[in-house]
Amino acid sequence: MTSFTSLPDDREDIYNYNISNVSEVFEINSTHYKDDVSSEPFYDFVHALYLFAIPLISVLGIIGNVLSIKVFLCSTFHKQPSSIYLAALSLSDTWFLSALLLGWLGSFDGTIQQSGVACMMSIYVTYVTGFLSVWYVVLIVIDRYIVVCHPLRGPRLCSRKRVAIASSLITTFAIIFYTHCFHTTTVVKNASKDGFQCVVRRETMFALTIITYIDSVMTIGIPFLTIFVLNCCLISAVRKFSNKHVRFSERKLYSYSPQYSILTKAQIRLTIMLVVVSSVFLILNLPSHAIRLYIMIKGLAMQEQHSIILFLIQQIFQILYYANFAINFILYMVSSKLFRKCLKETPKCRALRKLRLKKTLLDRRAKLQNGAKSYV
Repeated sequence: MTSFTSLPDDREDIYNYNISNVSEVFEINSTHYKDDVSSEPFYDFVHALYLFAIPLISVLGIIGNVLSIKVFLCSTFHKQPSSIYLAALSLSDTWFLSALLLGWLGSFDGTIQQSGVACMMSIYVTYVTGFLSVWYVVLIVIDRYIVVCHPLRGPRLCSRKRVAIASSLITTFAIIFYTHCFHTTTVVKNASKDGFQCVVRRETMFALTIITYIDSVMTIGIPFLTIFVLNCCLISAVRKFSNKHVRFSERKLYSYSPQYSILTKAQIRLTIMLVVVSSVFLILNLPSHAIRLYIMIKGLAMQEQHSIILFLIQQIFQILYYANFAINFILYMVSSKLFRKCLKETPKCRALRKLRLKKTLLDRRAKLQNGAKSYV
């Protein structure tokens, strides 16, 4: 998570890396800039954008994600096996935005980050949730690909049990893998203001660089290639179904191939919604990752001098990256009639049903007791 506390400051040491940006190990600090920050008007624009965009994205995104969780877990939408992935994605995005908002508040109020534990946990949460958000989208796309392109295998491979197992494995891996941040970073007293800041340990710099390359492959290379290829397959498959199906009934879409006869219109609509979500995910993530890759390549080429313009453009792309964690609720509302319908439903969670049942039983018992007293 990048914050403007990492903007150039002549007093910063070259090793005080801003490591809160997920998977980013190359810091652009004042010793690396060949431009004067104070003479750059674009800096004021980006700084103002940061001041207003981050809290707006965080607050609206948290509200939207909470509503999405309610739909995926406490409505008729939960009957879809992929609702587990979608609920997990919304929960992960909520945690990320919460950490982002706290980091934004901490850049103004040092008391929020006076605890070194809070600093480390904020970084750990952004690492884990950033990874999970990417891979939940990958799992969603793989799930849709199997259901649409291999429908006969869908019921077996995409059951709720298998979906829950896949989600648990990915989550467990992320929780364990990113514990490295507790060993590669340390907490130091902030010299410019109250509180603490997290910096990379000098002795672990090489190890963190290797980990960053591995992390880049896991969160950029493999996921982006998988999502792009499978989305192309899904779009092609949906177009073929639309062009070749025969409307046999109001509920079924029958293809000329009997293996596709089990696909319903609801499945096709859900696939379209998820293709939209994953495509927007690519669009919002690509700029940030592309400029990160460019900076990493320049770092490998030992080109230490960076332009302040490049850094400010990176901050704008980073805001687009943050927006990805907040925009899914809008995409669900726009692209899915079922989601809009389920949003209006009364919550149907098991816990809520138990509470209602307990309340009903207590009310009946009270009525019986009152009736018995009045009879006496």
